Amino acid sequence: MNARDKARYKLRAEMFKALSHPMRIFMLEKLREKPWCVCELAVEVGIEKSIASKHLSQLKRVGLIEDEKRGTLVEYRLVAPCILEMAECAEATVLDKRKKHVELLQST
Repeated sequence: MNARDKARYKLRAEMFKALSHPMRIFMLEKLREKPWCVCELAVEVGIEKSIASKHLSQLKRVGLIEDEKRGTLVEYRLVAPCILEMAECAEATVLDKRKKHVELLQST
């Protein structure tokens, strides 16, 4: 593996680490709908503003979201909606496989 490949795989691993918390995935889903400021998003997802801010920082660090200052507010927006599409595809595949496995077990 060359240095370029290592860097690419490291970035991918960091993105998956950022996705490893259910609250961050939920926040990405909300950000797919529209841009949100931290305070509104925290209320929407039912967590403290400081916790929301930490989650958003992790998502921003890996490049899945961006922020933009609007006066005194900072709005966050999703820049990689394809990450949610990938997750939905993987989830559908896994659930379908599990369903087929259960059906196979029930038919024996």
